[in-house]
Amino acid sequence: MKRRKFLKTGLTTAVAPVFLNGLGYTKLGASVMPTAVCDYTDRTLVIVYLAGANDVINAMVPMNHLGSYQTERPDIYIPQNSLTTLDNSLIGTNQDLGLHPSLSNGFKNIYDDGLMAIVQRTGYSTPNRSHFASEDIMLKGIDGTISNNDQEEGWIGRFLKDRYPTYRGIPFGDEIDPLGIILGDTPNTGFHTTEAHELEINMSGQDPAGYYSIISSLSGEPISQIPNTDHGELLSYISVLEKSTQVYSERITDVFNAGNNIQTYPSSNLGYQLKTIARFIAGGSKTKVFMARKGGWDNHVDQIQAGSSTIGWHADLLSDLSASLKAFQDDLQALGKSSQVTTIVFSEFGRKIIQNGNVGTDHGTVSSMFVIGEHTNPGIYGNNIDLSFMDDQGAPDPSQLDNDYRSVFSSILQDWLGASNDALLNTFSQTPSSLVLNNIPVIKSGQAVDPTCYFTPIQPISMYLNFKLFLEGFYDSATGLMNTNLADNGLLPYNQPYGNTRYSYFGTENITSFPANTVDWVLMELWTTDNLVLDRKAVLLRNDGQIMDPLTGNTSVPIGGLYPEPFKVAIFHRSHIGVLHKNTITPEQGNTAYPNITTSLISVSGMNQLKEINGTYVMIAGDIDQNGIINSADYSIWKRANNAGDYRTTDLNADGITDTSDYELWKNNRSKMGHPEVHKLLKR
Repeated sequence: MKRRKFLKTGLTTAVAPVFLNGLGYTKLGASVMPTAVCDYTDRTLVIVYLAGANDVINAMVPMNHLGSYQTERPDIYIPQNSLTTLDNSLIGTNQDLGLHPSLSNGFKNIYDDGLMAIVQRTGYSTPNRSHFASEDIMLKGIDGTISNNDQEEGWIGRFLKDRYPTYRGIPFGDEIDPLGIILGDTPNTGFHTTEAHELEINMSGQDPAGYYSIISSLSGEPISQIPNTDHGELLSYISVLEKSTQVYSERITDVFNAGNNIQTYPSSNLGYQLKTIARFIAGGSKTKVFMARKGGWDNHVDQIQAGSSTIGWHADLLSDLSASLKAFQDDLQALGKSSQVTTIVFSEFGRKIIQNGNVGTDHGTVSSMFVIGEHTNPGIYGNNIDLSFMDDQGAPDPSQLDNDYRSVFSSILQDWLGASNDALLNTFSQTPSSLVLNNIPVIKSGQAVDPTCYFTPIQPISMYLNFKLFLEGFYDSATGLMNTNLADNGLLPYNQPYGNTRYSYFGTENITSFPANTVDWVLMELWTTDNLVLDRKAVLLRNDGQIMDPLTGNTSVPIGGLYPEPFKVAIFHRSHIGVLHKNTITPEQGNTAYPNITTSLISVSGMNQLKEINGTYVMIAGDIDQNGIINSADYSIWKRANNAGDYRTTDLNADGITDTSDYELWKNNRSKMGHPEVHKLLKR
């Protein structure tokens, strides 16, 4: 079960606000040309993963090896008179394919309409025949010669991180869609990056309205007592997943409700997934990558119905795949969205050439990938699998590999989504450049992104930031310092505490021991002048008001991911109204500037956003539910927790207990409101 380890190496479960509608890189840190020249901002990639390894040999019979096919599969081969010729122009060539009868309608229709490219003999040079390992390999962008643990990120996540390098798991301004949405039953490695779960939303159901109702009603304490086991790692991932989906849940529902479907889909899991994706796109979603999943392809036993090889389990799978893809493509056409979408279908490997003793097939090597869409350059790429050339286990010899799977994906990333060569080499960082840059023209040349419009990863400017603030309730005007009761009494968590809150921040900041005079954790955000979030970081607060780097205890906190533009600093605490420092700072000033909001009421945006105590200004206590308003809802939380100890948002004076002194702080501040712009992102 080592496979579970990757589940903790991902992002905040949401992926970014999609393309920039012409905004330059100084807005969101992505290298984007003006849309008047390079208008590719509405393009979407849909990935359909066939989990379990589709038997492409029975799905598309290599007719130039018909004799070997019937010899090696005496009980399960599809009779020649039941096969449908895929392409009459290829009869007699080494690309002549006979389609399984279950593909003779929808799948064949898509090909005949010039909407499909079939890339044969795909895979990687050293096959791994474990489902879990091979799935991880193909979603991490590596091959069988590299340990899965050597690459913790998925290639989709790396691509999106390069494309939107300043994204931190929350919407940017008016760009309010996640960059990626996964449909299906399990979290997926492909979107993972090392920053915590922040690049995709995973939806296990295909009823977004009902899904929204469920996650909106989540309440109670976060999952605790997570065991130190593989199961525990998965449970920890799901805990993060449930909380972080709240960031986009309302938007997902709004888009779903605004969309519609015109075509009828199969009543199947895959049909529902593709139907939902089409409805999202019709409703205005700008999500860049959708991923659907259909399992059940591991047909070791009873692949066909005894006595009739054209029907059975595999036939049913192919029928559903064919009908679902056809309905999806027709729906996009009817909705006027077909020019926006390219779909790619793949499986982790193929099956053996020989049948087994259970009327099925076992794990093989090379397979086929299918690229579908209005802008697809149709046809067949690569030769048929040679059924007379097997390895010692009866699978296609690995030397038959014609097209490395990474060449297919990288071709689509460049020609469909505009990745430069440098971006591709970053995305597939452990792959020989000859494979990554081996363009397979599955996108029509006239529709491929112009090379002058490619985006290239931009290196961030590293800098350090100082900041000073005081928290009401924690601050003692007699000493001019804040108390350190939480740290002194062992109540402070060693991991940053803002994930299971309205802030939905899932950074990995943690510490093994607290520096002297530590008060609490605070959340710092860096904003553009247009109030778009550039970066987020949880930091420690010292009793003299200075922020500290959790790793070093230094009062100059390192900040990465910034780009050459002025920015502002917002500060949030678990139980205080958040504030935004009014003045901008340039990256050049970042190493020397010292924002201090303790000396002036007008140092932050808005009116009366700080409270004056004997000439010193402090952040206002009482926003227990973190929505920017101090009202009866906060009181209700305090009341339920009255006399409780431990680390709680209701402990407004940090003495380790919720009591009447905290009530008095709330009472004195009730009806106070935070600046709407500062707290708008918290209204999930």
